[in-house]
Formats: sequence, C-alpha cells, structure tokens
Amino acid sequence: MEQKDVQNVEKEKTTENADTQTAEEKEVKTFKELLESNKSYQDEFNTIIQDRLKKAKKDIPSEEDLKAFNDWRESQKTETEKQAEQAKKYADKENENIALKQENKVLRSGVSDEDVDYVVFKVSKMEGDFEDNLEEFLKENPKYLQKEEVTETPKTTGVAVTKIKDNEESGVMAILKAKHPDAFK
Repeated sequence: MEQKDVQNVEKEKTTENADTQTAEEKEVKTFKELLESNKSYQDEFNTIIQDRLKKAKKDIPSEEDLKAFNDWRESQKTETEKQAEQAKKYADKENENIALKQENKVLRSGVSDEDVDYVVFKVSKMEGDFEDNLEEFLKENPKYLQKEEVTETPKTTGVAVTKIKDNEESGVMAILKAKHPDAFK
C-alpha cells in the first residue's frame, strides 16, 4: 500500500513539473511571438509613458494656483505667527552678525587665515567673554598665530653687481632715443 502512495506522489510531482514546464514554454512562446511581431514596442512604450505623465500632471497645480494658495496661506497667518517669523529672521541676522564680529576679532588678533574657522569654533565654545577667551586660547596655542615673515638679506652669489647711475643712459636707451626721439619727449 505504501508503494502505491509513493507511486501516486511521484506521478503527481511529474504532472506538476510537466504543467509548470508547459506554462513556462507558453510564456516563452508568447514572448518570442511578441518579439517577432511587427509592432513597434518603442512607440507603445512612449505612449504608455505619455499617458502616465498626463495623469501625473493633472494632479499638479499650475504656478498661478500655487501662488494663489501661498497668498491665501500668508493671509491666514495670525499676528503672533507673523511676529514669530520676524523674530526668527531677526535672531538669524543677529547670530550671523555675532559670528562675523568674532571672525573679525580672530583675524585682527593675528591668527593665520587657514586656522580662523577652527579658532572661532574653539573659542566660541568656551564659557565667558569671547575676547578674553580668545586671548587666553592664543596664549595657550601660539601655533595658530601667523608667523611674521623675516626679510632675508640677499644672498651673495659671488658675482659682482654693478649699478647703473641714474643720470647716465644705458646704450640701449641712447639707441632708442636716437631712432624715436618723439617717444621720449
């Protein structure tokens, strides 16, 4: 009896496999048939895309509608909301002003251009007055200060340099003046 059950199960599996194979073959055949047909798939694809774009554009309001909506929304704001917006703008400008003043103080203290942002960041995180903190920070970290360029004395190369007297003309100038007297009046 068990053998019959096993045989039945095997038959069911083979018929299921055959069914799935025939379904796959049908799909493959239909795809091949589609490829062999004379229809232009690119045109079909383009029309589908155009239709979808039209549907999507229907839901998007025009620029005039958006402007009207924004005007309406602005008119609906209460006085407190308008004041809150103005206060926020003022606070942003004030913070920007403070940051610029701090950067200016750091630059005037002699910090090199490459290190200004870092020094401003570090000093602004310190508790207390910015100027006092800056002075203290630069005492502890003098490496951020610009090094004054030392003017070197010219190195001698061993070649004698003769200086032309100011009142005497060089030979080249004399020739130029002789050929073009109008240019040197």
